[in-house]
Amino acid sequence: MSQEIPHTPDSLQYANKDSLVERLHRIEIELKEIKIRVFEKERQDELQRLIEQAGRLATQPAEQKLDVSKKYFSGVRQQQGLNPNISFGMDFFAGISSSKDQVISEPGIINYGNNGFHLREAQLSLIAPLDPFTRGKGFIAATPEGIEVDEVYIEWLNLPLHMNLKAGYFRPEFGLFNRYHDHALPQFDRPRALVNLFGLAGLYGMGIAGNFMLPTLLFSDASSLEIATINGGNNISFSDRYNSGLIVSGQFLNYYDLTSSSYLEFRLSGTGGKNNEPLLKYRSYIYSAGMAYKWTPTGREKYRSIDWRSEILYSIREYDAGRHKALGFYSSLQNKLSARFWISGRVGYSEVPYDPSQYEWDFTASFDFWQSEFVLTRLQYQYNNREMYFRRELYAPFPSEHSVIIQVSWAMGPHKHEAY
Repeated sequence: MSQEIPHTPDSLQYANKDSLVERLHRIEIELKEIKIRVFEKERQDELQRLIEQAGRLATQPAEQKLDVSKKYFSGVRQQQGLNPNISFGMDFFAGISSSKDQVISEPGIINYGNNGFHLREAQLSLIAPLDPFTRGKGFIAATPEGIEVDEVYIEWLNLPLHMNLKAGYFRPEFGLFNRYHDHALPQFDRPRALVNLFGLAGLYGMGIAGNFMLPTLLFSDASSLEIATINGGNNISFSDRYNSGLIVSGQFLNYYDLTSSSYLEFRLSGTGGKNNEPLLKYRSYIYSAGMAYKWTPTGREKYRSIDWRSEILYSIREYDAGRHKALGFYSSLQNKLSARFWISGRVGYSEVPYDPSQYEWDFTASFDFWQSEFVLTRLQYQYNNREMYFRRELYAPFPSEHSVIIQVSWAMGPHKHEAY
């Protein structure tokens, strides 16, 4: 007997296949949904991690700033915050002159000295704001002759009428270089036209000065006026006796921006006071007109610049027989060749204020090497052609000379080689 093999209809086979396909399709859909949920969860976790990391980074600078900033206790500043900016500098030179005369070799009122090694000065400077409205400055110098005060004064800033007020022992604004200390001059020495009127120290004294910003005049970009009254002198143009009365000085300045790389300024200055003629009965008056031009190419300030300064001076000195009238001028040019090297030159003429028949021509050339903004080495040649047979400040005639000077000037601290 034969066994019959069961037979499955085709419709049932197709039904089973369709059911299997649907199940596989549902499984694929569920897997995709699971992957999407896993991806979303991972993305949210990563986003949360980045947010937390950004939060930590955002708080870190604040914590560091809190660590290094000044801290106040009971409203009292720490003593370190009250300290002034303190600097120390030295101005040293070695010189040789064609004249071996003692008046050339020894330092004096109108001569720095020569034919040897000389310490011109070692200077200690202290500068600090005293409060939001005032600041104090002090410059103490040591020389082979002893300790002396260069300047010490207080300034009140931004007062009414666009005024700054200064009181103490200082150099008033007069001409182009009176405010400069020796180590900040463009050449080793001051122009002889200034030295023969004011001595090596310039115009200075104890007193008070007001500086006013004016409305712009004569198409300028800025105008200012300073008026100063001081008690002091140096026995050349003005008496140094304490009871000789006050010296009054003033300066008007007009400033012009020519281009983005250059400017021009004009100064008119005047000063008057009693001279050292007998009995302090007579007065001296000094007037000057100065011009300064500076070119510094934008973007190359560190490597190139030109400074040109010129000034004309006129002196009137009263005495028992009338008046002496003396003239003087100088012109100085500096050329910055690179970040470290400068060349400069100066020419000048001047007459002695109490005897205009005595006069002096001076010709100067110098080469400067700035090792850094703190260290300067300068080589200077100068020729002085003098007709000075009797100077009250000297004990012998002042001869003509050729001289070579090597100057070394350095500074430590924030106060470097600059005007004051």
